[in-house]
Amino acid sequence: MKKVLLAVLILMFITNVSAVEIYGKVYRWDTLDVVDNVVVEIKDGTVQRMVSENGEYRFNVTPGNYTIIAHAGGYHAAENVTVESSMRFDLILFPELEDVEKIPDFLTVEEQEEEFSYYVFAIFASGLVLAVLFIIKIHSGKQPPVAEDIKPAELPEDLAEVVEIIAKEGGRITQKELRKRLGYSEAKMSLIIADLERRGIVEKVKKGRGNIIFLKEKP
Repeated sequence: MKKVLLAVLILMFITNVSAVEIYGKVYRWDTLDVVDNVVVEIKDGTVQRMVSENGEYRFNVTPGNYTIIAHAGGYHAAENVTVESSMRFDLILFPELEDVEKIPDFLTVEEQEEEFSYYVFAIFASGLVLAVLFIIKIHSGKQPPVAEDIKPAELPEDLAEVVEIIAKEGGRITQKELRKRLGYSEAKMSLIIADLERRGIVEKVKKGRGNIIFLKEKP
């Protein structure tokens, strides 16, 4: 009996040590408002599910690959995520479609090697383009925009934070690095960038499979 109890205690200890937490908020795509009474589930063979009354969700999981699904009132979100440590991962709800595109599976080792080769080439090509742009910038004699040019106080809090980060990086940053710093999902980051583009504050330039975000200079 003592051995069984000891084994149970050891198993509980190992589970608690290896467990990490994934949490975040659920937003509506067109307003970026937090969505109440949303059903959120996370699965990797087994399923955890909860109903969030205030738009926030939180799950305890072990490190690994998961699919997170959320839906409320005709709106739906489904994304793959790799959890290595406790992290924030926000979700964006889009209108549900009759034929919802299947979420791509995680890449195999062979596909990852192909992706790596492509990224090496893309980074090299992007570096050449950026070097040319930098030389042109120096010869033009123009200074990169600063945070004061944009007046972040006039923007919503999340947009102002993005502008401030880009300004501190000299007026340009990759969208991937920006999303990594803020902890936003790819969907929310894309919506924020689109909002700033509509306002004429930033410009998005496609480079390889990623984007570089530039602050526009003050007229």
